[in-house]
Amino acid sequence: MKKTIIQTLLVIFSILPFIITAQTNIKGIVLDNEYNRLMNVSVHWINTNIGTITNTNGEFEITTNDVSEKILIISFIGFENDTIQVTDQNSELIIQLKNPNNLNAIELTENKQGAYIDNTKTIKTEIITKEELTKAACCDLAGCFETQISVESKTTNIITNTKELSILGLSGAYNHILIDGVPIVNGANYTYGVSSIPGTLIKEIFISQGLASVLQGPESITGQINIILKEHQKNERLFLNLYTNSFLNKQLNLDYNFKIKKWLGIASIHTTQPANKVDHNDDNFLDLPQTTKYAFYNKWINGLKNGQGLYTSISLRYLNEKRVGGQMDFNEETDKGSNLIYGQIIHFSQPEAILKTSYNFNNRNALSLQSAISKHNQNSFFGSTEYSSNQLNHYTKLSYKLNWKTHQTRTGLDFKHLKLNEKITLNNFVNQTLPYNRGYAGEYLKNENISGMFIENMFKWKNNIELITGFRMDYHNTHGIFYTPRILLRYDLSENTTLRANIGKGWRTINLFTEHVQILSSNREIKIADNLKPEEAINFGVNLLHAIYLENIELQLITDFYITDFSNQIFPDYHSNSDIINIENFEEKSKSQSFQIELGAEIKGQLGLKIAYNYLDVFRLIDNEKFNLPFIANHHILHTLSYQPLNKDWFFDLNLHWFGEKRLINTHEHTDHSHDETSDPYSVLNAQFTKKISNFELYIGCENILNFTQENPILNWDNPFSRDFNILNIWGPTKGREAYIGIRLTI
Repeated sequence: MKKTIIQTLLVIFSILPFIITAQTNIKGIVLDNEYNRLMNVSVHWINTNIGTITNTNGEFEITTNDVSEKILIISFIGFENDTIQVTDQNSELIIQLKNPNNLNAIELTENKQGAYIDNTKTIKTEIITKEELTKAACCDLAGCFETQISVESKTTNIITNTKELSILGLSGAYNHILIDGVPIVNGANYTYGVSSIPGTLIKEIFISQGLASVLQGPESITGQINIILKEHQKNERLFLNLYTNSFLNKQLNLDYNFKIKKWLGIASIHTTQPANKVDHNDDNFLDLPQTTKYAFYNKWINGLKNGQGLYTSISLRYLNEKRVGGQMDFNEETDKGSNLIYGQIIHFSQPEAILKTSYNFNNRNALSLQSAISKHNQNSFFGSTEYSSNQLNHYTKLSYKLNWKTHQTRTGLDFKHLKLNEKITLNNFVNQTLPYNRGYAGEYLKNENISGMFIENMFKWKNNIELITGFRMDYHNTHGIFYTPRILLRYDLSENTTLRANIGKGWRTINLFTEHVQILSSNREIKIADNLKPEEAINFGVNLLHAIYLENIELQLITDFYITDFSNQIFPDYHSNSDIINIENFEEKSKSQSFQIELGAEIKGQLGLKIAYNYLDVFRLIDNEKFNLPFIANHHILHTLSYQPLNKDWFFDLNLHWFGEKRLINTHEHTDHSHDETSDPYSVLNAQFTKKISNFELYIGCENILNFTQENPILNWDNPFSRDFNILNIWGPTKGREAYIGIRLTI
């Protein structure tokens, strides 16, 4: 009853502000000679102290309150100042600064932070730039969060080194992953999606904890991760990255930038080649799988140089990957599916295409279309259990944007189609139970169509309050109609202090075997309820950011508090019976509570320091008894240090993670192979040194310098086909110290 009342109030309050009006602000975009958007441009009213600067997209907004003479002064180092007479306060300004000949000799370098909070956004958005990604190996997306505490990369299958990105302590399935703003990572391509994107291919990563906009869908229950891939680099013809580590894993990345008439393009290839076979803990299992990967990426852009007219972006990606893990003597050719030598084989291909096109009629009206399609074809063996999947994923969205007075309203329609066919042939050693679909045991068919309509309004008031209210209605072809209301608020308490808050709802349908693929590696009985419903939750969050500027020192203090309250959650139950994995609806109290505090300092523009603490309380109440979910540390502390001298020809980066105890899965019924109920606290120390020589960079680093490894991560490893065999209790590092070296070359 309480949750129904909250959801009703959310719906009411999310649609009220669409008719509210207040004082008028002026919006605009600042461009250079070549129509590139300029960041940190100063914009102020003549003869006043009222001003602002442009954000990372070259956009600005400035109040007209108490301004009598509507003349803007625009200034930026290396460009001629410009003066604009504002006559139409409802139109968005397009300002192009000139770069005079006598300034051609001046070299402009952008001193952009590696990671920062975008203070222009209502939603708390942490931005990881490509500069930040060079501070660690960042071989793929899963490895791009070593210097952050808001996202934790977790191993879900030790044998194939499968990863997920966890926010607020919950499964990575609850945060929405976007590629260039498009929600195409879903179903089968979710499981390996976080490892499919090379780090060198990433331009920026946008992280939103808690709720995000309703424009991309209702699935962002705990957060949203938007990966912006590289586009044409005008100052870069060719980019090469070579990498190897102490396990002799090898990677190559090659980017080529080109231009054909009005089209700007980039083509990129990537390959990963297998490492040596390593077994440091003598359990006869590989510490990391043999991974072979080939990937291709191509992106084309045309139009919208002056902020108006037609813009088109076309992205193509293809990935072919194979992972082979298991016992040291496992041979893919002769032992596949064997019940004598244990091994796991994952082999899949993923083609993907994304189209984004928009037309800006004028400074107030714009129409946009997004469409994406991806396929996933996989053949796998988990010991003697065979698993195959074929998936078609399609997404299309048509939206309209209107700027009016102090509002920006977006509305539109979207459609999602997911067709997933999974076939599972179970081993003969245990009595496992799977759903029956259309009369076939072990075949799971999902044909999902979701049609949605949405409206979202951003309203600004008195130049220090910004409110986003969003509402969407979705029709699911099996489960019916769902309503998703959300409210997000930003309030600038002072020039250096910003308060943000959000409350709203999210929902999603589960893809059991793709999101919890590790259960296929178990020899325990699997029981799945036949009426699994969509997962639903309400999320509430508060964020406070305060900046302090001293002589030669910049400080930033960030605090976050989030609550995620589920009305239905589906999480494999490993605890009730150590012989059975139960998958069913859980409609009693299930909650995640997160508190995070972070203090960052930049000293003389050379030394960066950060210390962050994250407290997580993720639990269920069963018969009024509290049960914490497994593999989640209540306490997590992060220290980072970054040093770059003024000559900027080398820099050094270090980060230290400390994790507290984590609850483990119950194995007490198997007394011969049981273990403690909780893990040990542990620390992970990583460091990297980078040297720049002209257009060449050499980087040398080491991960897990302290060489901490989880003892006996595979339970009953010497009898992998028995019921006691268990790879689910993964709570810490398993492969030990890893040194690496690489080069980056830009031409």
